[in-house]
Amino acid sequence: MKVLFCTGGSEKSENAIRAAAPLAKDLRAEATVLSVGPPPDMINRLLGAEFRMSEVTIDTDKAVIRNATKYAESGAKILKKAGIEHVIAKTARGEIADEILKEAVSGDYDFIVVSAKGKPGDRHLLGSNTRKVLAKAKIPVYVV
Repeated sequence: MKVLFCTGGSEKSENAIRAAAPLAKDLRAEATVLSVGPPPDMINRLLGAEFRMSEVTIDTDKAVIRNATKYAESGAKILKKAGIEHVIAKTARGEIADEILKEAVSGDYDFIVVSAKGKPGDRHLLGSNTRKVLAKAKIPVYVV
């Protein structure tokens, strides 16, 4: 059994990992924690043409990678503390839902764990990335 846990580093994401950890432990699952950072071209669009390939862009890109790694490792630590033996922390860059779905297929997972939403204050019951994953996933999605 393989479980893909998804995190954006928010408290809601970490709570979803904590909530699903006992199930993964009972199933003796292998767990992967995935954190997805925005694609480099998105950073370029946000910063504007004058910043492309500047120190600002390079530093921002490094910060994105650092944060995604930190979030994935934090989720992995939660799972290890819950007694799950086989845990991997992974990062990806791209559109969040697309990268989750790609990893779900390439890693041959049995189900995906996501939080209902990551951004506080969102007036929708489910966040946009969670809705996309639910709509397109070919395997069960556990939404917390």
